[in-house]
Amino acid sequence: MRREIKIEASRLIWYILLAFSIAFIVGALFAGNLPQLIPGLITICTRPSQFTMDYFVLGGLGSAFLNTGLVGLACCGLLYFTEAKCTGLTVAAYWLNVGFSTFGMNFLNIWPFFLGTFIYSRIKKIRFGSVANMAMFSTALAPFASELIFRYPHMETVGFRFSGLILALILGLVVSCMMPSLCALIPAFHQGYDLYSAGPAAGFLAFMVYCILYRSPGVEVPSNTQLGDGARAYVNTFFLIVFGLCLVAGWLLEGEKAVARYKKLWAGDGYKTDFTEKYGVPATLLNMGFYGLFILLYYNVVRGFTWVDGQTVISTAKFTGATMGAIMCMYAFCAQGAQPRTVFPIAVGYALASLYPYLMARFGIVPQQNWCLTTQAILVGMCFASGLAPIAGKKGFLAGVIAGAMHATLVMSVPLWHGGFCLYNGGFTDGIVAFLLIPVIEWFFEKKE
Repeated sequence: MRREIKIEASRLIWYILLAFSIAFIVGALFAGNLPQLIPGLITICTRPSQFTMDYFVLGGLGSAFLNTGLVGLACCGLLYFTEAKCTGLTVAAYWLNVGFSTFGMNFLNIWPFFLGTFIYSRIKKIRFGSVANMAMFSTALAPFASELIFRYPHMETVGFRFSGLILALILGLVVSCMMPSLCALIPAFHQGYDLYSAGPAAGFLAFMVYCILYRSPGVEVPSNTQLGDGARAYVNTFFLIVFGLCLVAGWLLEGEKAVARYKKLWAGDGYKTDFTEKYGVPATLLNMGFYGLFILLYYNVVRGFTWVDGQTVISTAKFTGATMGAIMCMYAFCAQGAQPRTVFPIAVGYALASLYPYLMARFGIVPQQNWCLTTQAILVGMCFASGLAPIAGKKGFLAGVIAGAMHATLVMSVPLWHGGFCLYNGGFTDGIVAFLLIPVIEWFFEKKE
C-alpha cells in the first residue's frame, strides 16, 4: 500500500509556492536569448508599468519569466521571514503578484508596498506575518510607484529620481495603511460574492490617488499600452507541465482520498470557502491542476467574431504577457472558491455578451465593433470575472451567466475611474457586478427570513 505523505498544511502551501517561483526561473532559462535576461529585466523594472504593458515586448520573453520568478521569490521570502501562516488566501495573494508580473508589476515596484505594510504593522503593534497577505494585495497600485519614480508628472520617461522614490514610498505607506481597514469592510459591499475582495478596495483607493495626482491638478494622463504577438507555444508548454505536475503532486500526497475530497470540492458552491482548510491541500492541488488546464483550454479555444467591411472576421487569443498574466490571475483563487464547474457559466456569459457589439456593428447601428472575446482587455477581464464564481455556485447557472455578461459590458469602462493604474481592475468590476446583481436576485427570487 502506498504511504501518504504528511506535511503541515501551511508549510506545504509555502513549498508549493516556492516550487512555482523556481519553475518560472527555470522557464526563463529555457526561453532563449540568455545574454538579454538581465538587461531585459532592468528594462522591465525601470519603465512605467501602466495597465497594459506587455513585458514580453518590453524586456523579452525570458526576462518576463525571470521577473515573474523573482516576484514570486520575494513573496515567498516575505512569508518565510515573517513566519506567516499560509492559507488559501495566501495562494490568491501570491498568484495575483506573479500574475501581474508579466504586464504591470515588477521586482522593483512591489517594495514600497511591502515596506509600507511593515511600517503599518509597527504602528498597529501587530506581527508583520499577520498582514503578509495584505502586503501582497497592496501591490495592486504598483503602477503608481513606477510612475512616480520614473515619469510623473511628464508624458515621457525621464529616468530615476530620488524625489520620485520618496513619493513612491509615501504612497506605499498610505496605501498599506488604508487597505486593511477597507478590505475588512468591502465584503459587506459585495456580500462575499467577489473572490477578488481586495479589488474594490484597491479600485476605490486608485480612484482617489488618480484624482490627487492627475485629475485635480490637471496633469495630463500618459498612456503606454503596448502589446506584441505573444508566445503561444512556449506559454502553453510551460503551463501544461506545471498544471500536470499539480495533478501528480495531489495524487502522490493522498491518492484516492484526495480524489474523493476533490469530488466534494467540485460539488461545493465555493462561497466563502478555503479549499485548503475544508478539503485539504492535496485535493486543492488537484483543483489547481484541473482548473489550470480548464483555463488554458479556454484561452486556446476562445474565438472572437468581428464585423469588418461587410464580413465576419474570426480571431484567436494572442498569448502575450498580458494573456499569460491573465491565466495566472484567473488561477489565483483556485484554493479559495474557483473551480471549472462554477467558472464555466461566467465564460458563457462573456460569450453571450460578445454578441451585443457584434450585432450592433452587423446591423449598422454603430460604425465599427468595439470589442470581441479576443480583445486583450476582454481576455484579461474574463480572468477576473472568474471571481464571480460563487454567484454561479450558490445562485445557479443562469445567475452565473448573467454575472459574466454584466462583467463583460462593464470591465473596459472601469479604467476610466483610475486611469489604468489599478491592476485589480477586473476585481473592482466584480464588486460592482455583485453589488448590483445579488440584492436583485435575493429580492425577487429568494424568500428572506
